[in-house]
Amino acid sequence: MSNHINTLLADSKPDKKLLEDYKLISSNSLAVSILNGIPTGTIILNPERELVYANHAFLKLYDIRDIKHFLGFRPGDLMGCPNSKLAESGCGTSERCKVCAALKSIRSALDVGTGTEEGIFNTQNGTLNLLVDTEKINISDREFILMSLQDISSEKKRLLLERIFYHDILNTAHNISGMVELLASGDFEDSREEFLGMLLKSSSRLIDEINTHRLISYDQFIEQINPPETVNSMQFIDEMFAEFKPYTTGLYDLKLDERSEDFNFSTQKVILKRVITNMIKNAFEAENDHGPVTTGIIPLREKGAMLWVHNPSYMNEDIQLQIFNRSFSTKGNDRGLGTYSMKLLTEKYLKGKIYFTSTPSSGTTFMVEIPG
Repeated sequence: MSNHINTLLADSKPDKKLLEDYKLISSNSLAVSILNGIPTGTIILNPERELVYANHAFLKLYDIRDIKHFLGFRPGDLMGCPNSKLAESGCGTSERCKVCAALKSIRSALDVGTGTEEGIFNTQNGTLNLLVDTEKINISDREFILMSLQDISSEKKRLLLERIFYHDILNTAHNISGMVELLASGDFEDSREEFLGMLLKSSSRLIDEINTHRLISYDQFIEQINPPETVNSMQFIDEMFAEFKPYTTGLYDLKLDERSEDFNFSTQKVILKRVITNMIKNAFEAENDHGPVTTGIIPLREKGAMLWVHNPSYMNEDIQLQIFNRSFSTKGNDRGLGTYSMKLLTEKYLKGKIYFTSTPSSGTTFMVEIPG
């Protein structure tokens, strides 16, 4: 039994009404048979969002042996959600809970009878993408909420990687197409060599992106096939500036932070470039008034590196709470994949960490720390 479950057991004191609700449901042999025949984790809550019953699939998933010890707990408590500890009243009452898919689905069921939401949950079983379905039901004139939790993490990861792949290679292909058109026009003969060099780099980057996505699709092999290499900090930044040169011809302003230092570090360069590229693109898109975007790099604990991208814009609180979610976007469906892909690539493949700050006075800064 997990430490999380043991902690819950220590505080478990179901009251009389919860026990009555549990007995009401458990005595209904048909309802119990149907619930236990469902392969998806399914629970029954009272209108206060407190647990009164759970099927076998849910008990097995969360290592619960006797449901009676957990009567009265809310979904976040059972799943080990850290947000349930942020407010005195527990699950569903903290500031972060207002964007919770489970809470939204429950409220929808209470209001209109049914609810369906999907979202990212930090649970005792790790970070999961769950589809939450709720239905308001009545048993012996008592109102309950039937909730099922389906893990769709693998499906969402596959779809996400495909979207990132097509999104990124289309961007690079458009850059190549644009440079070819400029060369074919004959209007830039003086810059022909420069454009040919940029075209060569973009073609190489397209191949890199295809190979990177191929490797991520087989992520158990990524470290063997794409090993770390020694990278010079200022050379890396120069490559970033060269990549964004088409963006900075009057429309956007990309600057180097003067605190940046010249040093060497080891990392998977292709993947790091993908992360920083997305950070810069997102900063450009945030700047509707074309304000300056600043990037920099310094050594981290003598071995690794810290990189950052800053723009003057401010993200409101609701956006900040969801910024790294897979499904979240401020730009419509199938958009906004950059921030989640940044987190996935940084944490899973570079073994680093990514975070941000955003205030009205100082703007928004995304930071990446890469270990040495």
